[in-house]
Amino acid sequence: MSNNLGKFLSLSMEFIVLEFAVVVAIILGVLVYRSNKKSATGRIFILLNLSSIFWLITTYVSKVPNFPLPSLLLGRLAIFFAAPLSSLFFLLGHTFPSEKIKLKKPIFIFVIIATLIMMALNISPYAFTDIKINGTSISPIPGQGLIPFTILSTIFAILAVYFLIKHYKSSIGVEKKQIGIILSGIVTMLILIISTVLIPILFFDSGLFIPLTPIYALIFLGMTSYAIVHHHLFNTKVIATEALSVIIWIILFSKALTSESASARIIDVFVLAVTIIFGILLIKSVRKEVEQREKLQELTVKLEATNVKLVSLDKLKTEFLSFASHQVKTPMIVVKGFAQLIYDGTYGKVSPQVKETSWKIKQSADKMIVLVNNILDLSKIEEGKMSFKFEDVDINKMVTDMSEELKFLASKKDLVLKFHPLKNALMVKADIEKIRQVFQNLIDNSIKYTPKGSVGVVLKDDGDSILFSVIDTGIGLSKELQINLFQRFVRDEKIKSQIQGTGLGLYIAKQIVEAHKGKIWSESDGEGLGSRFFVKLPKTQPISSLPASSELSSK
Repeated sequence: MSNNLGKFLSLSMEFIVLEFAVVVAIILGVLVYRSNKKSATGRIFILLNLSSIFWLITTYVSKVPNFPLPSLLLGRLAIFFAAPLSSLFFLLGHTFPSEKIKLKKPIFIFVIIATLIMMALNISPYAFTDIKINGTSISPIPGQGLIPFTILSTIFAILAVYFLIKHYKSSIGVEKKQIGIILSGIVTMLILIISTVLIPILFFDSGLFIPLTPIYALIFLGMTSYAIVHHHLFNTKVIATEALSVIIWIILFSKALTSESASARIIDVFVLAVTIIFGILLIKSVRKEVEQREKLQELTVKLEATNVKLVSLDKLKTEFLSFASHQVKTPMIVVKGFAQLIYDGTYGKVSPQVKETSWKIKQSADKMIVLVNNILDLSKIEEGKMSFKFEDVDINKMVTDMSEELKFLASKKDLVLKFHPLKNALMVKADIEKIRQVFQNLIDNSIKYTPKGSVGVVLKDDGDSILFSVIDTGIGLSKELQINLFQRFVRDEKIKSQIQGTGLGLYIAKQIVEAHKGKIWSESDGEGLGSRFFVKLPKTQPISSLPASSELSSK
């Protein structure tokens, strides 16, 4: 008997293929059970998987010569386990990917009863009446009991493919891909069986590739399990590691059982034990790596979805700000205009109190218009719609006029605004309104943040560029503030409540300067030691590189 067992466990190619197929099928079943044990699709697949495993094993064993159990009984057991395959395949094709069986109760009961009848017939003497031995080959003799099995199995298989194709045509997205994978597995399995098993047997009387049948079944089971699990806990790296490890253990175990001496058996058992320990550690390591990768992938998907929502919300916010700002700007210009007319006496002489009030209204309107303009500029920048009209601009004249206008603002704070114009014109290619906005913002900020002393404006011809700078004796800049000074909504927290502002002026100025191929930066020796702001612009820019109307990319 031990001799027969040794022959059974001999490491033939057919046995190794069977071992591999069975081990991988078990692993696939475990993976599907872990992630879909409560769904009808998962339970049907597990039953299909178990039936396939028992069918593969009994089919192989039934062909082993002199096996301890009768060959006729083993042959009947093989088709006994084959009976549920077609009906489970039908249920899978009709149910996938539903959580519940959609089959009507009477039809479901019929499928169960038909399957039980097929199994009873297949284990009975009516299926295989006897066996025929030809040398080492064992062939069962079929009986009339196989006819119902053949008919029902064919019908169930055709219906399974029909429902899968029907679901494939009506489904979309992920579900369509899942059904497509199952159909691909079926087609691949059938093509391999027909081309390497049926055709060689029918036309060449060759069964050379019959031992590969378990691999063909495994292809279908593998692709079906992948479709069911759909990335949950399924990873080819884990499966390959587990399958190869278990196959090596089985081979070493078989070798230990068939060892010719006790000393050789001890060595084989020791090698098997060490291999099992290292295999388990390897599997745990690979599984941990895969789980981490899956978590990272899940987080990435969530992050991408959140990012899409944030982009959408940001766009909505920008559009709202643009709309709201436009609605506010027009009435504020009207308010400013009327306040200016009252202050100038256009509507007649008014009392000093009314004149002072109208001036305050005008100042408040000016601040509101600046705020609205900043918000509008910000929305244009974020949408990439900040347009520029480049022309030849005399920067010397522009800064001279601007300094004269702002001297009044400086004098109201008892500050000295210094600027010495250059003797010659200093021409650049620029959008005059946008560059004026930048320079005026820098001078205005220096006046605003300088309690006492002076504000100096300097303009230099710096070779291929012009250098504009504003130097004040104001509150200065801390190192932390300088790092983020040109970002959105950045202001000095210490004086935030004392001096009004949006924190957008310098950010917008930077975008405008960079659109002119220039550079803007700040310097300060520290808090209380004044500040220096610089803008460097190229004196000449080719018209081809800066069209008459261009857009600033959003940042």
